Amino acid sequence: MPVDQSVESPVRVISDADDLAEARLGAVGFIFHGTVPEPDGPRKAVRATTNLLHFARCPKLDRGQNDPDQIWFRTIRVAKRHLDEVVGAGRWKWCKHCQQEVTQRLLNE
Repeated sequence: MPVDQSVESPVRVISDADDLAEARLGAVGFIFHGTVPEPDGPRKAVRATTNLLHFARCPKLDRGQNDPDQIWFRTIRVAKRHLDEVVGAGRWKWCKHCQQEVTQRLLNE
């Protein structure tokens, strides 16, 4: 069965500043910035300012541009499932600025 190329993937790795600008310009979805551990490697300590999930339009994303890993997600459910599996359930959190909007959006879905 052929794959429909017109449908955008629900998860996309942001590799450079142009990808980040494009994701933010659309203001659709969520962007994670932080450290994604190696599948078989040891997990490193997590700082308070890393491993945060933001709305694409969050102004605090500009501070995390130097983080090694940035991932764009289309929906909250996809982001939560992916981050719980890959990063770990207790090793990421919502941006405090975005948390109130996330709560309201979950109630609306």
